[in-house]
Amino acid sequence: MARKVVLITGASSGVGLALCKRLLEEDNGLHLCLACRNMSKADAVRTALLASYPTAEVTTVQVDVSNLPSVFQASKELKQRTSC
Repeated sequence: MARKVVLITGASSGVGLALCKRLLEEDNGLHLCLACRNMSKADAVRTALLASYPTAEVTTVQVDVSNLPSVFQASKELKQRTSC
């Protein structure tokens, strides 16, 4: 059975990061996708989440939600990765 895919924008800090942790506490079988502008921060958060939830699937995608071409590119990339 395929994992549920959950996309969190702004996942590198604040409410987005707190939501990531909460979701993984509830169901660490999720495929959590961290959508962030700063990939360095996203990669650091991914590493930290996997250290705490090693059975989770956590990926990253670069996106700036204020830039429509960036949103379309991220959507295309995620569709290819997840076969949605």
